[in-house]
Order: sequence, then structure tokens, then C-alpha cells
Amino acid sequence: MLKIDKIHKNEWCFSEPYDSRSSFEEFEVVLELMDAGKLEQSEKKLKHFIKKHPYHIDAWHHLSLIYAWQGFELEAYLAAREAVRIGVEALPTTFKWKSSKIEWGHLENRPFLRACHHLGLILHERKETEKAIEIFEKILSVCPNDNIGIRLYLPLLWFESNDIDSIISHCKKHNDTYMPEIAYNLPLALMMKGDFEAAESLIKEAIDNLPLVAKELLKKRHTKPKSNAFGGITLGGTDQAYEYWKNYGLFWKGKKEYLEFIKKIKV
Repeated sequence: MLKIDKIHKNEWCFSEPYDSRSSFEEFEVVLELMDAGKLEQSEKKLKHFIKKHPYHIDAWHHLSLIYAWQGFELEAYLAAREAVRIGVEALPTTFKWKSSKIEWGHLENRPFLRACHHLGLILHERKETEKAIEIFEKILSVCPNDNIGIRLYLPLLWFESNDIDSIISHCKKHNDTYMPEIAYNLPLALMMKGDFEAAESLIKEAIDNLPLVAKELLKKRHTKPKSNAFGGITLGGTDQAYEYWKNYGLFWKGKKEYLEFIKKIKV
């Protein structure tokens, strides 16, 4: 059984998932096969590994990834759900989602946090938006440093659910002026509520800090920029602007008064 220990006041850490050096090396072989794109081999070895280590969260999580990459959506969902279930069942009654912490800084916590994030994404794809929001909010609560970037994804679900008040509250709490998912979504949500006065200074600040996002939103045609040579997203770059448009452009599209507002301030 997987265990979790209280290491400080309200702070928890999962136990080491490997019972021996050989089990660690066995799992590493699976990861190497996955990196090489050998999905059938990695799936076979992973299932064998899970038979011996049924409470290994990362094994179930990676099995879900393999299924997802092969287009087996139901199997991916079931494996992801099992990964999260194992972690949740290890939590004692003294653990409280609103006050306890499972920080990313402890390596043993990362498989559970990654598994929860992955399950949330799958739930969103399955149109189970309320369940996705619930799991994302829980993880953001126990891991407020948000090393996975959940705070940047949650507004998308609230926009889709037309929960504008939650977006405003969330963006004010996570006031990150160099992330367009916060910097641009807050004034967008305020404009949706009809509060253009409050949105004006925020749009100006967003354009000052992230001008390429405004430029991307005003384009008639959107072309994906070349990938960063080092991978990831460039802060303030064209790739960051494009990613924001790809995820949130739908909520600006067709809103002529919002885009005109950007044009007016941009000039």
C-alpha cells in the first residue's frame, strides 16, 4: 500500500515508490522505451511492472499516457483514474484539501500531482468540466506554487462554463502580469461583465508587458511560429502569444468592442 507522511504542520509527503533498486531500474527501462516511441513494448513491460507494483502511481500514469498516444481514450481515462485513486486512498482523515499541502518540491509528491493534472485534462476532453474544475482546484490548493501551471488552464474551463465571476476572483488572486492567461483574461472577464472602466488600466498593463499577445489577437490570420530551440514557451515571445490565442482566442473572436478596446489602447 502507498503511504503518505506528515512532515511539517499541514505538509505531507508520499513514501518512496520503489522497494528496491531493481524495481527502479525496471521502471526506467519502460520510460526509455516510451521516449524511443516503442509504445507496444513499453505497454507490455509496464503492465508486467504494475502486476508486481499495483500501487505505483507513476506506472498507472504512464500507462494512461501510452493509451492516450495510441488513441485508446477509455483505457487512458481508466488508467488515469486509477493513478489518482491510489493517491487519494492513501490520504488519512486528518488530511484536508483546503489547508493541507502536497508540495512539488518533494520528488515523491510529483507522480500524484502529475496524475491529477493528467486526469483533469482527460475529464475536460470528456466534457466533464465540473469534475475537471474540482480536481484542478484541489491540486492548486494543496500545491499553491503551481509548478504544473493549473492556474493558467482553469480560466479556460470557467469561460466554457460561463462562470465569469470565478475567472475574476482567480485572476485577482493569482496576479501574474507576465502570463497572458491572467493578464489578458482578467480584463476580458471584466468586459464580459460590462465593466470597461476597470478593464482599461488592466488592458493597458497587459499590452505594456505582453504586446505580442495583443498583436496576435488583432490578426486576421494566425500562423504557428517556429518552435523554441530549447523547447517550452518563450516568455513574451511569439510562441507564448500564439498559445494564448489558440486556447483563449475563441472568447475574443467576434467580440468587436473588446478588440476595438485593445486597438484604442494599443495606439
